[in-house]
Amino acid sequence: MIRVVCVDDSAFLRGALKEKLEAAGEIQVVASLKDGREAVEWAKTQKTDLMILDCEMPVMNGLEALRHIMKDSPLPVLMFSSLTAEGAAVTIKALEYGAVDFLLKPTSQFIGFDEVIADLICKIKLIVNKKRFVDPAGIKEKPKSVDLSAKKIDLIAMGSSTGGVQAAMQVVPKLPANSPAVVWVQHMPEHFTKSFSQRLDGISKMRVSEAQDGEIVERGHVYLARGGVQMRVAREGVRLKVCVSGTDKVSGFAPSCDVLFSSVSEHYGANALGVILTGMGADGTKGLVKMHAKGAYVIGQDERTSTVYGMPRAAFEAGAVDLQLPIEQIALGVTKLCGLTII
Repeated sequence: MIRVVCVDDSAFLRGALKEKLEAAGEIQVVASLKDGREAVEWAKTQKTDLMILDCEMPVMNGLEALRHIMKDSPLPVLMFSSLTAEGAAVTIKALEYGAVDFLLKPTSQFIGFDEVIADLICKIKLIVNKKRFVDPAGIKEKPKSVDLSAKKIDLIAMGSSTGGVQAAMQVVPKLPANSPAVVWVQHMPEHFTKSFSQRLDGISKMRVSEAQDGEIVERGHVYLARGGVQMRVAREGVRLKVCVSGTDKVSGFAPSCDVLFSSVSEHYGANALGVILTGMGADGTKGLVKMHAKGAYVIGQDERTSTVYGMPRAAFEAGAVDLQLPIEQIALGVTKLCGLTII
């Protein structure tokens, strides 16, 4: 059984989570706690596979509790977040502090609750099983050298999902200010992508912003797809621009990596570089197959360092990945292919 502890100041939500999770089988809710202080004390003395942690609670909020837990008694933590600008900012900090992922809190037991529970169950199983079966010897391996020759790269197209915030923190800040433009899809809802882009912009040499419809694609800029809306690149005369429109889901997502990558294959051909990072599912594979067929080089995150080795695996098994690298070496691989140097 997967042992889970739920931390939320709502007694109703704690009870509902326990009932739904245990009804699904394989998961046992071993404790239901009402605030962050109780969560910190629990983590010090009890063995738990995963913690579901609310952001906003009395006595000690989720962010402060997470900082103590990751310092003193680390374990996988999923944050329960509200769909607000403030909730998004707190969640981005939580992911940066070490939370493995987040879920949006259901507005009630009648609206979207079952969908949240289904997503929660899937995430719990993937995250906990990844932690249990990781090879300790593999973690101690020294990274292999990255021996790559420079190519003509005009655009870098990246995609990520579960674990992508932490992955981005290890890639984007290392890219030089004169890097080719980056277009990036990270599976996130509205508000969260804006907060995420602002955080990355504050620690990166490149300019990072949430993409706006009609923006001209410029070197030295990272364009992050807005949550809930599809993003593409399109030609405007001799220049390329970002197009942000359409809320229909493709490959299960809006924004979708497949939508972005397919447009990149059409307009950039062999002069693009694809990068697929940690994430659940297979979004991005179809688009990367198209990019690869046009001659684009593709880097995938390796299994050892992926929070969820779903999207990189699917692309690799489809034959669309030229090289798999641990997350700590992806920025180095990107800069070598672009003929640049990490400073």
